[in-house]
Amino acid sequence: MQIRRLPGLEQSSTNYSLAMVADHLARVNRDLAATLAALARNERPTIAVVIADYKPDPAARIDRAMADLDESVGALEVSLADPGAFARSSQTHAHPWFGELPAATWACFPPFHQAIHLRQAGFIAKGL
Repeated sequence: MQIRRLPGLEQSSTNYSLAMVADHLARVNRDLAATLAALARNERPTIAVVIADYKPDPAARIDRAMADLDESVGALEVSLADPGAFARSSQTHAHPWFGELPAATWACFPPFHQAIHLRQAGFIAKGL
């Protein structure tokens, strides 16, 4: 089912299934948790953010995608355990759309990103 394009979403995201949304979030969260952990240690993250790496698997199964999403949210919680570490960090990391971002901005990214996709999932669910 196709939904209308929402602000912050690419056109290709209008055809995602709920499993694909969960798969995408799990992929992003996993690498975001590793990036945040490095930034919190005031280290330069080694993960290059390439949008194509976060495209979901069109054959994603909801049970596996949800398990991966749950695991990735746990990793994010661990990486965000010390909010003060981001304020103390002098490191930045490049985002392909937004450029170099400081640690404190990266720490704000998870809820912002997840909110966009929660809205997307709501529109998909209404169409089921």
